[in-house]
Amino acid sequence: MNANRVFGIDLGTTYSCIAHVDEHGKPIVLPNAEGEATTPSVVFFESPENAVAGEAAKGVVAIHPDLCVATVKRSMGDPHWERTFHGKSYKPQEVSALILRKVVGDAEKLLGEKIENVVITCPAYFGINEKEATKQAGEIAGLNVLYVIPEPTAAALAYGIENKEDQVILVYDLGGGTFDVTLIEIKDGDITVICTGGDHQLGGKDWDDIIVSYFAERFAEQTGIPADSLLEDLEAYQELLTEAEKAKKLLSSRESVSQAVRFGGERAKVDLSRGTFNELTAPLLERTLTLTQEEIDRARAKGFTRIDRLLLVGGSTYMPQVIEAVKRRFPFEVRQFDPNQAVAKGAALFGYKCYLDEQIRIRVAERMGQSADAVDLERTDQRVVDQAQTEVARQHGLSVVAVKALQKTRVTNVSSKSFGMVALNESRRDVVFNLILLDEQVPKVITKEFFTVAEGQDCVDLKCMENHANSEVAEVSDSNLVGEAVLSFRRPVPQGSPVEVTFDLGPDGLLRVQGRDVTTGGEIHADFRTESILSREEVSEARTHNRGLAVS
Repeated sequence: MNANRVFGIDLGTTYSCIAHVDEHGKPIVLPNAEGEATTPSVVFFESPENAVAGEAAKGVVAIHPDLCVATVKRSMGDPHWERTFHGKSYKPQEVSALILRKVVGDAEKLLGEKIENVVITCPAYFGINEKEATKQAGEIAGLNVLYVIPEPTAAALAYGIENKEDQVILVYDLGGGTFDVTLIEIKDGDITVICTGGDHQLGGKDWDDIIVSYFAERFAEQTGIPADSLLEDLEAYQELLTEAEKAKKLLSSRESVSQAVRFGGERAKVDLSRGTFNELTAPLLERTLTLTQEEIDRARAKGFTRIDRLLLVGGSTYMPQVIEAVKRRFPFEVRQFDPNQAVAKGAALFGYKCYLDEQIRIRVAERMGQSADAVDLERTDQRVVDQAQTEVARQHGLSVVAVKALQKTRVTNVSSKSFGMVALNESRRDVVFNLILLDEQVPKVITKEFFTVAEGQDCVDLKCMENHANSEVAEVSDSNLVGEAVLSFRRPVPQGSPVEVTFDLGPDGLLRVQGRDVTTGGEIHADFRTESILSREEVSEARTHNRGLAVS
């Protein structure tokens, strides 16, 4: 890590923002060029040489729907998602990179400095492909992505820094396009994830879509023009979607709204009351409550029977129906915690902690005459560490207490999914043997022994899968392929020869796999990449093209 500061970025489905830690040790969200704290995650491909991101892009979606991309985060890790503009094809990582360039570029102009090191957040239940795709988006944007961390963990870090008492909190994070529910223990300043769940296809946009359908159906009743005709017209649909979002926000403070719907030379006035809106969207809200209860039950099974607070995070928790339903359903103290900015602030704090750790380690290394990489602060004389902390605090204009508190804070995440290897069971049927289970703490390294199934076998195909089964064995049909690699033996081996497979799931949620043929000593190390993940060459090529595209 170089001497530059570390910034936190909430790369959201509908809105994104960036934060840093100021000279007083406080996380601050940096406004964009339009003076807003959040930037719409929308890109308009205006020409082969220019892309427009943010509010300006959102403003032309209804006019140029075929040249705009919104909610691309929902497609992260999808190998089949691709859009072509002006003869150039774009993967989700490449579109997201343009959003990042807009957010980062505005912050650079505001601060007058170059931004390189970042921590980017993602939904807690993102799998390996989605996390790696998020990291690649940052790389394509020219950023050094230090970590990709879960959004609820970031929010909990921001909350925990301000509220240091021991407690168990439930983070209910309903954003524009995704929903997370995570239980977290804050104890002695440490933040430990207990369990996490969610739905990456559930968010505020789904509420918007229901309003759009309602407007279209009422329009059809008044004009006789089928609702499908309006909804299938891309320009008309996008215009109505923009109005639906406005109506949703107005219904947070008003009892009803009126909307003029125009299409096919006809015009209709449609009224929507808050009561009708709540009734239409009740199944969506119930889905979030069901998922929340499931995570509470899982936490109880782990021995966490008491929950002290429920934090509402994410812009969609401004809806009164959400606040009221959560308070009705759950017997906890419910608190709305900086819905639009908590995640970015937490990411900035996490990055700042990493930066301070590195600075302290460098000073300790100088005193001990060794490299910073070799320093283990937990085994170092406390007097040496205290002196290094004092120097770093003085350099950054912080109190020693603040530096020690942030450095002391440890963040422990859990695996968002189970990970296993395909192998034959006793019935000679392919199943997935899970080595790492859902909600196990990370980082985690585990080795399991498998055996060859044929005489004279000269290789094995290592197929790594991910699933949501909280058991040691899962069905292949219920699992997704993370990646595969071939372990070749140095010579053919007898049937039943042992093969060791090691899974190394890092703190960033990325999986590395090692296969070792015990008989001949052959080994393979693999950072699994599926077709949804770009190769290094593809990332480099995308980065070059991205640089050549102006972003305004």
